[in-house]
Amino acid sequence: MNADIEKHTEPPARSTDTSSSGSATSTLFSHIGKIYLLPVHLSSDKYEFWVETLKAHGAEITHELPEAQIVLANLGSPQRTEMELRRRDALQLAEISVLQLNWAQQSLSAGTLLNQRDFILYSNPRRTLQSIMGETTKRARRNFTPKESTADSDSSSTVKSSVPRKRARTYPATVKGLDPIYLKKNSCERPHPLVCKNEELSSILKRVRHIRELMSNKISVRAYSSAIASIRSYPYKIENAKEIAKLPGCGGKIVKLVDEYLTTGAIESETRIFNEPEMQAVERLYNIWGVGGKTAFEWYNKYGWQNVQDVKEHGWNELSKAQRAGVTYYKEFSIELTHSQVRFIADQIQQHAQAIFPAVQSVVCGSYRRGAQTHSDVDIVLSVPSNEPGIHLALLESLVKSLQQSNLISDVLSISSVDSDGQRTASLLDLALVVWSTIPTTEDTLKHYRVDIICVDWVIVGCAVVGWTGGTTFERDIRIQARDIGLKCSSSGIFDRRTGKLVDTSADTIAAAERRVFETLRLPYFPPELRNTG
Repeated sequence: MNADIEKHTEPPARSTDTSSSGSATSTLFSHIGKIYLLPVHLSSDKYEFWVETLKAHGAEITHELPEAQIVLANLGSPQRTEMELRRRDALQLAEISVLQLNWAQQSLSAGTLLNQRDFILYSNPRRTLQSIMGETTKRARRNFTPKESTADSDSSSTVKSSVPRKRARTYPATVKGLDPIYLKKNSCERPHPLVCKNEELSSILKRVRHIRELMSNKISVRAYSSAIASIRSYPYKIENAKEIAKLPGCGGKIVKLVDEYLTTGAIESETRIFNEPEMQAVERLYNIWGVGGKTAFEWYNKYGWQNVQDVKEHGWNELSKAQRAGVTYYKEFSIELTHSQVRFIADQIQQHAQAIFPAVQSVVCGSYRRGAQTHSDVDIVLSVPSNEPGIHLALLESLVKSLQQSNLISDVLSISSVDSDGQRTASLLDLALVVWSTIPTTEDTLKHYRVDIICVDWVIVGCAVVGWTGGTTFERDIRIQARDIGLKCSSSGIFDRRTGKLVDTSADTIAAAERRVFETLRLPYFPPELRNTG
């Protein structure tokens, strides 16, 4: 916790004063509406103490943020306050005003309500009280003027600008003659090239989405993912934000952000928060393998951890096996693999697999298969053309053992073929998460890699390859498409939702089986290099 914040928000000493002054303070907060106490940077004891103290002085406490007129927060900056409100989807609450907790403490000490303006952390711009509180720090996007506003003023105006301004070109809602395929609802119905016409804009929007991911805002992550996929699929360079207004997932907010980008070359209104020290600390924790946004925020807020060393020193005993590997190999895992490194690892896995089952076939999936040149890990799907049940499980167990004996695997983090009781499962897909270890040489600078080994029954090999190829939004929309036609689709197969029966998508080759998956889902087939939804 920030020491400056902490020392100014110690709860006031309890008072037993029964004088007239004491009676006045007992109703001090009774006329200001419902108060919500933000639990960030407050221990459970301090949180409960403040709740009781506020109640004792007339406050109406609510535990539902949307009901509050005033939020009290033990925070020191408007940026961090805004970040916390974003996490709780509360930025658009019209009646919300966030004040430093010091306001309550100092008001109690003074025996009168102090001016809120001196303690404001955040106030929604729609609040009528803003004029009373004075100017507050505003987000960059509120200062942003869309290009439409730069057009010449009305001809009836008697005041003309001395500097001629360029009138914004107008476009229809979508480009005339746009192929209907680009308006398809689901991204799995549209092509998405590795490098799109709007690559820089796509990258900035992915940065915005990543901020939402760090905040565990799943709804916003899905919304931005849909918009990014549509923009990556769009076959023209965007010249005016109105072009994309009718593309799937590109509603009013996305149009405004795109307009900001076209005008300024950036989307500072959404991305500047990423450079805040708090967010940078969460990002460092998030980059530990096995740690999601929710966990990273909890570690930062609850324990004050800011980097890998903090986690290693203070939380090692509480980490999962995957998280321990993420801490141990943090620097190495942060370095992306080259295309040739992935191919080398995949070839060694294939050789060991063929020594067990000569007919085994394998496909390297993930970003490698979609055409990227650098990769965060290796995803490889293996299968044996056979009707023998359980052969994929035998392959996985024997393969992992063989790789361990050759000192190519330093850690086995999990094998999904074994349940929590140590019993074998009956799945058609089994997975081993491992840490690959190269045999050290004087030329090696990177010795540990993340590798997922996926062994599947031949009957579902097409589904497994589709599922592990990605991109993420493409896979999400495949599941939506399947649901819409009465099926359930995942890497483990396609099933009839009504009967639960497996739909056979097997074929003579893996390539043919993959095409059968698209046919079964009534989708056009797109090769992997056109599935880069971002």
